[in-house]
Amino acid sequence: MLNRCFRPAPYLLTIHQRLLDFSPEAVLVGGAVRDLLLNRSIRDLDYVVTGNGLTIGRKLADALGAAYYPLDKARKVARVVWNQEGKTLVVDISSLIGMTLEEDIRRRDFTINAIGILPDGGLFDPQDGVGDLDHRLLRPCSPDSMLTDPVRTLRAVRFLSAYALEPSPGLDALAWYAAPRLASVSPERQRDELMKVMALSEPHLAVDRMTDWRISDVILPELLALQDVMQPQPHRFDGYLHSLQVLGQAAWLDQWVRDHVEARNELERMIQQRLKTLRPALLSYLQEPLSAQRPRWLWLRFAALAHDWGKASAFREDETGTIHFYGHEKISGQLATNWLERYHCAKSEISFVRSICEGHMRPMNLFIEGKKPSKRAIFRLYRDLGQAAPASALLFLADFLGARGKDVSLDELDRALEHLLALLKPLLESDTAPVPQPLLSGKDLMALFELPPGPRIGVLRNALQEAQAVGEVRTREQAIGFITTLLSDEF
Repeated sequence: MLNRCFRPAPYLLTIHQRLLDFSPEAVLVGGAVRDLLLNRSIRDLDYVVTGNGLTIGRKLADALGAAYYPLDKARKVARVVWNQEGKTLVVDISSLIGMTLEEDIRRRDFTINAIGILPDGGLFDPQDGVGDLDHRLLRPCSPDSMLTDPVRTLRAVRFLSAYALEPSPGLDALAWYAAPRLASVSPERQRDELMKVMALSEPHLAVDRMTDWRISDVILPELLALQDVMQPQPHRFDGYLHSLQVLGQAAWLDQWVRDHVEARNELERMIQQRLKTLRPALLSYLQEPLSAQRPRWLWLRFAALAHDWGKASAFREDETGTIHFYGHEKISGQLATNWLERYHCAKSEISFVRSICEGHMRPMNLFIEGKKPSKRAIFRLYRDLGQAAPASALLFLADFLGARGKDVSLDELDRALEHLLALLKPLLESDTAPVPQPLLSGKDLMALFELPPGPRIGVLRNALQEAQAVGEVRTREQAIGFITTLLSDEF
């Protein structure tokens, strides 16, 4: 139900009233109005003003003690960033240059975002966006809305999912025709909108709609290559549907860790019960940003989508009809890296996703062996994957569930969770690093054993590090004895 008698939070009213002091004709427009009508939280405000947006923005920032940025000097667009009550609020102020308020409103993407709040508190709604919200419809402001800006096809996918809307008649066709034009849009804009889709509560369903609308043809061709790539048991789906299943499982898992969802069935209740002691550590780990605004959980989702991209080229069927994907994880890692570089992602994000994709079979292979992971195996996982190791363990669970669909027995899930707990145990042992600092440095090894510099020093340090991790070496004296034994065994 829409909230036509909305009462904004006090800090939002402060911004609104201060802005009206400097620009009495200012109109609040866009997503903030939509979210006020839907009783949703607001972090971004967009205003249109008849005066100079840069001057008004500077006055507002000074009055609030906020940061001021000139977003577009030519078009006189300002941004004010205000930290208040533990929240970061972004206020964009645009100048109405050469157009009326109605013309500005009609140039927007969708009618639900084309509603304004006038200075007297009344609604300005020439496109009947309120009616579309009432009827749960997503309707473009004009037939060429998505052709004019093809990124709006991605925004449509996101709004349909985030607000539980239905496409208006003809929207599917309009998006289908506009999607190929995404290729002309900057990689950064494509990436940012895709990441917003990936952050949805059910991103796998949104990505599937992207495929229906031909958006994936432009942005995710590596995923499309997995369509009709069949897989052996226990897989129930082809490579494409499996990837969506794994993305959905990974999204549910990180949302539970972040306290956004509850268990929907007995399997999910078992997962919550078994992993509850790990939840605080997982929350801290997953919330850690890899770049300014994109946390680990978001890139774990991307890795869930990309982890099998290599299967399309690695597919082999032997003379018995058995299907193999030898080395697909390495290919997946390279394909994911190529994608991330193409879309100008941060080096930390590229390294994280590549490590997960290339290492995602290691937890699975240990599970298939049917034995509890040894300290040595866990050390090697964390040594080789670094900060991506816990994510690769979480992807193991999502992959396990995504392969089986509804055909998961509680006994089999119990074994998988026991395996996952062993892999994630280092997260609970904050006083013990899974990859310890060697007790002897490279310089120590060269001085104590009269060794020349070279690769051999690294080999010895790695062996010492592993011995420390499994508890075979605990002191410097034991480390010296361990290296002495290694060197004597060489002769």
